Amino acid sequence: MSVERATAQGERRRAVYRTAFGLVRGVLYALRTTARIAGALVLAAFGILFLNYVVLATDKAHAYRNLDPSLAECRDGLAKGWTVLADTGRETLRAAMPSDGDGWVDASNDEDRAIATDARWTTRLRCTLQRHIVPSREAGGRDLAYHLGFIEFQEDGEPYALVSREGANDTAIDSAMLRHAMDTEMRAKGLPATMVKPVITQLDALKQHLSTGSHYVIAFVHGWRHDARIGDGNVADLRLYAAHAARFLAQRCPSDPSVCDMDVTAIYIGWRGARVDERGLQLWFGDAIGGFFGNLSAGATLFDRKPVSEAIAPAAISALRTLETTLGAPGAHNKLIVAGHSLGGNMLASGLKDDMVKAVHRHRFGETLPPVLGNLVVLINPASEASKWTAIQREVWLQLADHADAHTPASEVERGDGYFPPNQRPVLMSVTATLAFPAGGLRPGDCAWIGLDVDDAFAAARRKIRSRLSATDSMFDAGVDYDRATHDLFPTFKFDFRPAAGFLDRVAARFEGRQPRGESCTPPAPIDLGAGLLTLPLRTLSLLAATFPFQNTAREDSHTIGNLDPPRPAAGVLADAQPSAAPFGTTHELLGLDDPGLERHHPYATLADAALDCPRSDRWLTRARMARADRRGNFWDSAALAPGGSGENGPAARFLHGLQLTGIAPITRPNDPFWNVRAFDNALSRHDGYRLSSFICALNQLVMDDINDAPLSISDHRDTQIQ
Repeated sequence: MSVERATAQGERRRAVYRTAFGLVRGVLYALRTTARIAGALVLAAFGILFLNYVVLATDKAHAYRNLDPSLAECRDGLAKGWTVLADTGRETLRAAMPSDGDGWVDASNDEDRAIATDARWTTRLRCTLQRHIVPSREAGGRDLAYHLGFIEFQEDGEPYALVSREGANDTAIDSAMLRHAMDTEMRAKGLPATMVKPVITQLDALKQHLSTGSHYVIAFVHGWRHDARIGDGNVADLRLYAAHAARFLAQRCPSDPSVCDMDVTAIYIGWRGARVDERGLQLWFGDAIGGFFGNLSAGATLFDRKPVSEAIAPAAISALRTLETTLGAPGAHNKLIVAGHSLGGNMLASGLKDDMVKAVHRHRFGETLPPVLGNLVVLINPASEASKWTAIQREVWLQLADHADAHTPASEVERGDGYFPPNQRPVLMSVTATLAFPAGGLRPGDCAWIGLDVDDAFAAARRKIRSRLSATDSMFDAGVDYDRATHDLFPTFKFDFRPAAGFLDRVAARFEGRQPRGESCTPPAPIDLGAGLLTLPLRTLSLLAATFPFQNTAREDSHTIGNLDPPRPAAGVLADAQPSAAPFGTTHELLGLDDPGLERHHPYATLADAALDCPRSDRWLTRARMARADRRGNFWDSAALAPGGSGENGPAARFLHGLQLTGIAPITRPNDPFWNVRAFDNALSRHDGYRLSSFICALNQLVMDDINDAPLSISDHRDTQIQ
């Protein structure tokens, strides 16, 4: 071998070695880089977890409203009543009311402002039982008064004991204090020792308060990102509801003396729904920066808090049943409405599901189904799997013939309409701010049919559909409000990304100046090249989310109660109602009435003198069912009532049976007591948009009034349960 040839071979070997070494070094570098990135991500994840669960975490076991009502500060407040929350901010309201995007800002009803004027409110507002007054400023006006009580639970469902005060410090109640309190009550009321029970917990204090007199009680279970601390917005919301109820009772007093002496008591069921101290972040860094990081941190806690809400459910239901028993003494004229918002709705849905299924299973054909708790349970934008509702619907479905076929005559289907009697009242209602009309969206070809100009049997229905779609278009143009938390966020955490894909498409559509796909019949405008390029990442993410492999496609598990619509049948058009093959999900609709007096937010401080009317609505449900041309009463509408007498007005919001003009026949009978309501336009908006006076009035009318021919009191319910 020549020297030149050997040299060439050596160079080739060295080149191969250099290449191999370079490849190995590149691979090692890539591995090191990947390891560094992975390590950084792991550290970032642990950092976020440490920030969320240590630095920004709220107290795990802390009661915010547990001061013994017998303390001087609490006792004086119960005797005189507090007007501070109506007085604070009144001048600001009188000067101007700015907009916050919802159309209102309430400068009153703010505990933080009250404390800023007088630090003593830091202690007073911790009383477990309080009395508040909204004064009237008009000559001859009537002040509104109500009680506010608290029941708080630890994460394992354990209740909190009351505490007393020694100087500036809390102290646990001991045996001597209890003995002194019991002896004092014996002397004050002239009772024997056997009739005096110790007041140890918040529940004991409320039982004592509700044991005498006539009461109208609103129990409210708050949701995600809230608790019972001073300044919490959900506590303010409950005060707003209580003041409304006091106003409505005062309005009815002249014509109905039985309500004149009813004491309104609002009960706040508190738990650790706020895992992150968002208010602290806002105080430290301001509303903009603190609010942004608060939203970011809290967003990861939804499914940390959801299991807690379910763990607390048995204890909360037990406490509410104890109050129900206290109110339901024979002969007592009391009312109890129980509401839960967001994860509070999940708490009620979880705690009552088995009871409801059992009640339906035991139900006798033609008899009235009594309420399962109080007079009515209302879930407001519940963050709860639809399966907790469909379990109840399936139990009803098993008892009845659903639709006529070769083996089932139509007479058998119609006979099932009597399973619940004509005077059946709703006992469980879920109301959710949904996205748009119609339920399930529009199919290809629907718009061509809607645009027909033919005088056929569906001409009037097409005109109604065009009107509804026009209203929906204007909502999308302005930025539609719906419950994003339960419609988009909840399924995402359940690994169903399809609703999130729809959200991204709607965002892209708004940038591009078009209506969302499947939600409008407006012809799409040409997309500007610049807008198309701008929204390309959004549309790409939307496509990826919609087609992501291995996601959860079981809708009853991933969708929430109010966002599961029954699937539309393959046959028929929107005005031709056909039976759904899966008749489970939403059952009713709720619309606004365009009443300027009701369909707005009335600030707390103005409620005593506001131009607000919530008249009696006796027999509206009976009259709505009677007014239907079809003898079965399907698709009844509270805006179309049979003639009534004095005091028989319609409700403050429009309730409709079935999903009208959607091509779906009603999946429940006209008298069904379980209402899963889709709400839109100005009836209910957003996740926290439940403060309109019309909505508050409509809920109270369902309890205050004899909406059909069978009024039911708590004592009637109690007697039914005993039997």
